[in-house]
Amino acid sequence: MVKQRTIAALFIGCALVVSCAGNVPSVRTLVEQQETEQHARMSHNPYVIGPGDILAVNIWKEPELSKESAVRLDGKISLPLVNDVKAAGLTCAELRERLIGRYKNYVENPEVSVTMVESRSKKIYVLGKINKPGEYTLQKEMTILQALSLAGGLSEWADRSDIRLVREIEGTEKTFTVDYDAIVSGTDLSQNIQLRPDDTIFLP
Repeated sequence: MVKQRTIAALFIGCALVVSCAGNVPSVRTLVEQQETEQHARMSHNPYVIGPGDILAVNIWKEPELSKESAVRLDGKISLPLVNDVKAAGLTCAELRERLIGRYKNYVENPEVSVTMVESRSKKIYVLGKINKPGEYTLQKEMTILQALSLAGGLSEWADRSDIRLVREIEGTEKTFTVDYDAIVSGTDLSQNIQLRPDDTIFLP
């Protein structure tokens, strides 16, 4: 389950990072790790459905039973015949198996597929000297630059060479510097990494 954060708590935490950090490593150090872990994350840590996500459920040769459905705040989706089904906390594969069991009562040998149409349950946070600080939905393959743009861009007094990315790694929050000018100038595009759920971008 995605942990719940408050904007106030994040501001305090980021302020401590700035005041206490000595030699904060560059976000470049995450690039190789992120690339090598990508396949493992997809295989061993698949996406977990959450409230707000939009799913497409298809029953082969049963178009009247197939539909798109948003996961409600109670974690359930509503489908023809089987009514409310718990989806939050499951992967698409786990939900598929659950639906096969439910639809066996109505369809002979049901062939079910479940796909993610739109992810809306995973969040990131953009704070500090940004025009629109706050919580944002993590979109598919969103990068640091895209998140900054979504948050309205850097404010006039932001330090473009010392943006901070705070990410939880193996249970510990770690901080990395991001050089905005190096990204937008094209001199170091490797710093424009893809974001993960609960990442915080902080502009001192």
